[in-house]
Amino acid sequence: MRKTKLSLQLFIAILFFTPPSIIVADEGVGLIDLMGNFQLFAHKAGLSIRAGNPELADFYMHEIEENLEATGEIEEYDGYPVGDLSIAMLTPAVENVGSHLDSGDMEGAMDAYNQMINACNACHLATAHGYIKIVDRSTENPYMQAFE
Repeated sequence: MRKTKLSLQLFIAILFFTPPSIIVADEGVGLIDLMGNFQLFAHKAGLSIRAGNPELADFYMHEIEENLEATGEIEEYDGYPVGDLSIAMLTPAVENVGSHLDSGDMEGAMDAYNQMINACNACHLATAHGYIKIVDRSTENPYMQAFE
């Protein structure tokens, strides 16, 4: 009886103190967080590329790849196959940045980085979210981090 009562108390605590996005499984769960992660990691990758630090840029590109995998698991959002679209549209762009970083071609990596941003915007257009426009702000460092 005590174990059942403790389990019920734990369930109630989780129900009332866990953010709704973790409990409720609907089509929009976590997408905004994933998109925010894309922006954060892409900005830091761009700063790293501009600073000529391929190791740090590669670190952030890896984070983008993991975020892309998580986004790929989303079946749909607002009636659009966001997961499939993000994988199809962003994977080649992300891999292109990585290829340039691996070869030490920082100028090519910067060009590929801008193509990746264009792929983000193309995906937004394809899902009727063209009003969300991503721009390269990798000339501005708001972080308490050195990217050199």
